[in-house]
Amino acid sequence: MFDAIHDMHIEWVLNGVIMSIVFGFAAGNYACSLVFRLPRGRLILDNKPYCGTCSAPLQVKDLFPVVSALLLKHKCRYCHTPFPVSHTWTEILVGLLFVLTFFKYNFGEQYLLVALIGIFLITQSAIEANEKMVMRSLMICTAVCGIIFRTFQDHSIFDAFYGALAALVVSCFVWRRHIKQVGHIYVPSDLVMMITVGGACVGVNALPAFAVLLGVFYLTDFAVRKMLGVARPPLSSVAVGFAIMALVLYPELGLLNHH
Repeated sequence: MFDAIHDMHIEWVLNGVIMSIVFGFAAGNYACSLVFRLPRGRLILDNKPYCGTCSAPLQVKDLFPVVSALLLKHKCRYCHTPFPVSHTWTEILVGLLFVLTFFKYNFGEQYLLVALIGIFLITQSAIEANEKMVMRSLMICTAVCGIIFRTFQDHSIFDAFYGALAALVVSCFVWRRHIKQVGHIYVPSDLVMMITVGGACVGVNALPAFAVLLGVFYLTDFAVRKMLGVARPPLSSVAVGFAIMALVLYPELGLLNHH
């Protein structure tokens, strides 16, 4: 997990952590805009940041990641309408993601790809939590980044494709009752699509570990919700996202580098 900083001077480690937190919080802040705009079909660059309720343009003082939300007590400064606490968690998780990615890969192509995969997955989890939707556009972006990442890791594009294909076949068989027929086309469920994307990100060698971790994270989510008395079922995108990121950041769990 700490491969990239094993022989690094402490000053460089601290600089890397600080830069990762800054980059991560900034990316997480922008991801919150995606959480609101994507489900509503709005362009991600169509306007300056604004309140989703009163449409008031947000000022710089409203946009400091984590800090602004805590100072405003998760309410709009202008109309005082509460906004989801998941926005703050999104910023925190993306910041943590960037730090862990720096520890593993240092700054470079793989750092960027893993960070993008994590941002897309965290954004999707927040959207499912708030809107109960799975955005296929986010899943496609995740798959593309995952395939490129696997090509860097495995020096071959085929492991990613084989992983996606195997995940698709197995998950379609397990959840075959959820496959819908639209005209003459069979459309797999959102869960099947997310698992297929996971197969592309982790590669064919790590699929057994991916399946185990997926079950562990799903059951953990279920148990926590049960203890807290939350009636809503576990979020599939959260379990899938954690399983993917665990294997991307800890490849030894799935023997991804074993050939």
